[in-house]
Amino acid sequence: MLKHRSCERNLRLSFSSIAVYQNCPLSYKFQFIDKLPTKKTPFRSFGSSLHAALALFYNVPIPKPPTLDELLKLLSKVWELEGYKDQNEESIYFKHAKEILTNFYYTNVKDFRIPAALEHKFQIELDGEGLEKFTLSGVIDRMDKLPEGGYEIIDYKTSRRLPPRSKVESDLQLSIYHLAAQEIWGIEPEKLTLYFLIPNEKISTSRTREDVEETKDIMRQVVRAIKLGEFEPRENTLCPWCDFQAHCPLHKHKFLKEDRDPPREMQEAVIEVEKVVDEYAELKRKLKEINLKLDELQEIIHDYCEKHGLSRLYSDKVAISRKPRFIQSYNIDKLREVLEPLGLWERILRVDGRSLKELLNSDDIKEEVKRLIESAKEVEDITYALYVREIQREPDWSMIDRS
Repeated sequence: MLKHRSCERNLRLSFSSIAVYQNCPLSYKFQFIDKLPTKKTPFRSFGSSLHAALALFYNVPIPKPPTLDELLKLLSKVWELEGYKDQNEESIYFKHAKEILTNFYYTNVKDFRIPAALEHKFQIELDGEGLEKFTLSGVIDRMDKLPEGGYEIIDYKTSRRLPPRSKVESDLQLSIYHLAAQEIWGIEPEKLTLYFLIPNEKISTSRTREDVEETKDIMRQVVRAIKLGEFEPRENTLCPWCDFQAHCPLHKHKFLKEDRDPPREMQEAVIEVEKVVDEYAELKRKLKEINLKLDELQEIIHDYCEKHGLSRLYSDKVAISRKPRFIQSYNIDKLREVLEPLGLWERILRVDGRSLKELLNSDDIKEEVKRLIESAKEVEDITYALYVREIQREPDWSMIDRS
């Protein structure tokens, strides 16, 4: 396991850094401890620009909404240019952002109100035992006072697809915002909402006291692991887009392969093993296809034999025999009754054929005890195996004694 003792006595975390650690502990180390640089991407600039424009849209002195033209001018004012590969790509994203804000405007302008909190930065100290103490920080996009009373926390998302409701119900970020509202304002938000800007849809949920305590436990586990220096790399779906692949042991060979000026011996070895990797992967793929086909054919054969009461099938080339296999298990309670008084129960870590076979073959077990163990056997199931034998069309006369 990769270990690195964190030097931060008072660890500072946010939802994003916790999420990074949960996704890949080593990535957290590279980003937040080693401070390795990250790349600006179109998606990050796009999301930041939309957030900034909506913050300005709601940051007005009186409850009168800006016009749509004013909102789009705000977008131009805060638009981030970093991360786009060229002007054409940036122009496509900017046009898309204007469409998103236009849809948002017409959906929300009729219910426009000044938020109770907007882009609110928070920093709270959370107590624990020893290593679990830490500072939690973050930014709440928006909090509204509901017409019927109570409060709704809203967080903007630029994901294209809506997540399943179950994921929103357990979303750690919303749980952290609920906790922050308790600590900062002493309120229990009635609604926690993720506003997905691209499809222009909301999904709302809430949290109980038990949910908040569970959230604290999750964060404390992460804090403890970080302070103990547990930074094992973790393969995940975001690996192809990780900024730190060149530093990650899971991707070391990839960068050996991409080195444009390696030693000749290393270059030859990399090329050779790449061929082996490709061949192995291809064989595994074919084997998977073969196994799927075998399962399909076996099912047909078993069904046919069951239907017609047969135990052997013939073709012109082969004969296939169908023979039963008895899967046996042991009555655990009965075994314990036999072995525990003799001090032998601890020698069986789990009740399986191998451990019991080793026990039965040992010299210090009396025959009477072996018989008692055997008596604990019970038939659990019967399966059938198929055995293939090629049919010999003509006898091999050279092997027959004609004298």
